Amino acid sequence: MSLPRRVTNLTMDQNTRRIYLTYFRIGDNAYREKVRFYEENRDAISQLHYEERFEVDLDYLLSLFEMGRYERYLQKADPLIEQVIEDNIFYIRGENIYNELLFRKAACYYHLQMYDRCKTLLRQLIRMDRKNPLYTGLYTICNRKTGNDIYELVKASSMAAFILVVSITVASILCPPVLQQYILMFVKIRMILIGYALGSLVAIELYFQYKMYKDTGMVSFRILQKIFG
Repeated sequence: MSLPRRVTNLTMDQNTRRIYLTYFRIGDNAYREKVRFYEENRDAISQLHYEERFEVDLDYLLSLFEMGRYERYLQKADPLIEQVIEDNIFYIRGENIYNELLFRKAACYYHLQMYDRCKTLLRQLIRMDRKNPLYTGLYTICNRKTGNDIYELVKASSMAAFILVVSITVASILCPPVLQQYILMFVKIRMILIGYALGSLVAIELYFQYKMYKDTGMVSFRILQKIFG
């Protein structure tokens, strides 16, 4: 004898509700345990009511990121981001969940060394929130990671100039009396190399600031303050 449909549905609702409550009883920072529980109970979680399933799916996605499972995060992120847009669920507990999901997606690309994709998302985020230091900071790092051949050449030559400065300084201290007449020439060469090295580093930084302004319409003034005091 089969149970009435109403009783069966009530039992299913109780079981799925138990799954929801059990998941959120796991500690907030117990990311591994939450991911394990989710992946062991996919079918039951898929039967949750819409709002409850969304909460669990969102927390699972964030837990994947915290665990460093970046490829898995990228696989699961887009459907949830689309759901956020379709249902106009942009703020949860005071946080802009749309921006948070996009930023974590960009961070995943960064950790997987997919810097161009990371920068594309960061440009979008910076246009939405120019005051967020996380967006501009990661974007600046990505720019340095994707420097072109000219940038690498200038950086290498400035480092070589500093090494030569140290070598000339040591040589001028240890050189025998016979070579003392050349010390003035060594000092001039050293000053030229110091000027070149410092000028190259400033030029590189200005190049990155220009590139950032061109891409995002803003400049990281905090970094410029570090250069010019």
